[in-house]
Amino acid sequence: MEDLAWKVKRLLRRAGVRPRRKLGQSFMVDESLLIRLVDYGEVSSADRVLEIGAGLGFLTEVLARRAGVVLAVEAAPKLYRLLEARFSRRGNVRLYLGDFLKLKLEGSYDKVISNPPYSIASPLLFRIFESPFKLAVLTLQKEFAERLNAEPGGKNYGRLTVAAYYWAEVEILEEASPEAFYPPPEVSSMVVRLKPRRQPPFKLENYRFFSETVKLLFSQRRRKLSKALQTLVKLKPEIGLKKPFTGVPYLNRRVFTLTPEEFAELANMFWRLRQG
Repeated sequence: MEDLAWKVKRLLRRAGVRPRRKLGQSFMVDESLLIRLVDYGEVSSADRVLEIGAGLGFLTEVLARRAGVVLAVEAAPKLYRLLEARFSRRGNVRLYLGDFLKLKLEGSYDKVISNPPYSIASPLLFRIFESPFKLAVLTLQKEFAERLNAEPGGKNYGRLTVAAYYWAEVEILEEASPEAFYPPPEVSSMVVRLKPRRQPPFKLENYRFFSETVKLLFSQRRRKLSKALQTLVKLKPEIGLKKPFTGVPYLNRRVFTLTPEEFAELANMFWRLRQG
């Protein structure tokens, strides 16, 4: 049986494609890991599974054996043509050519099982979080994956951590070495499982406003909140905040030490102030 790494090289030559490491383009060549991804996703014939960055179709093939429907998205036209040739007669595989972030697939899938390009991991996760899904299993860059459940005050704690905490329960399942991919990335990867929370961990007056507030504050993550709010006031004068920010808690805390619940408390306070 042909080794997957050699098969990748052969198919890439045929398609005239050179993987770009800077964009995180690598192909998983560990067959047992491909199978474990699908196992972690608890995939059955009742599932409609989204795969982002289908590449050469190795994970697509494993998914198609178990899922009711596989929605395989690929942005590279040359790779898409290979997928068409391979899966055109598979009735349960639907192929999409394009950038996932620009496609309107919400409601078409209930699970996400993917090895996405590392370069789009952050916007991809925000898109997944804000759309209905039952479960997601993703292979992510190790440092990026560690941001998903980082502790407040830590170097990996940030806007993504807060969003992940609000939307999902995060499990880091295993680490994947660079040798599991071709070409081997310069960093290790982690397999992460995300399960949507049944109930949010805190109440929000307005999620969009909360998300924007967290984003703006983390743009000054190491500053004290009192300083960061001065910038927020300039960018969002409609909120109605004014120095010395009387009644606002945590003014002497640095932004990156605030917990998700404390960000929610602040955002809700600012929203009510804005609404008058």
